[in-house]
Amino acid sequence: MRLSIFWLAGALSLAGCGLFGKSSESVTPEQLAKIPPDQMGPINDARAELQKAQDEVSRRDQALKSSQNEVNVANEQMNVVKAQIDATKALLTKANFDNNSEEGQKALRQQTMNQAQQEVAQAQIKAADAEVDLRKAQKREAEAQRDLAQAKLDLTAGEALKAIGDPAGKNMNIDSMRAKVEERSKQVEQAGNDVAKLQTQTDRAHGAWQVANQHLNELSGTGGAPSPH
Repeated sequence: MRLSIFWLAGALSLAGCGLFGKSSESVTPEQLAKIPPDQMGPINDARAELQKAQDEVSRRDQALKSSQNEVNVANEQMNVVKAQIDATKALLTKANFDNNSEEGQKALRQQTMNQAQQEVAQAQIKAADAEVDLRKAQKREAEAQRDLAQAKLDLTAGEALKAIGDPAGKNMNIDSMRAKVEERSKQVEQAGNDVAKLQTQTDRAHGAWQVANQHLNELSGTGGAPSPH
């Protein structure tokens, strides 16, 4: 069991800012090792919650990077559409071009399609940008959850040291630790509210993209639009 305590201390020291940090409101690995094994349960639980929160930050970071790639894809699509528009305009403005000819009618139809494609591309970019903003907010929320888990871990360990009468526990500012947990909880709540607002905006942007796709498909006679998600 003693080995598991030192493993926990070592793992925590790699988690970020040392074990629990170096302030008077934190616990060192050496102090943690003084806690009896039968009282480590709450600390182990808090440690597990911190690890989960750290993993979630990593997942949100990957999701953000993926959404940023989608912005690049959307911009590339817009470049393709712009090239098509320029080519059609050049055809329509050629000297002695007859709009009533078969070639002229074809170019005019292509011009209409180009406009619809441009609307789709613009909507796609807006949806991609909204997705990036949402993913950033979700990452901030995950980071707030991680910081809350860290504060709870600090508090749990500090209370354990105080409970066993360890000299280090007498110097622990438990009230300050609790205040930090409360502050972190408020930050998590605010981050969650930000995510909810951006989720609504993202849903609207995707809806507009869907409508633009449907209009394009109606023009091209392909029926229903593929989901832009």
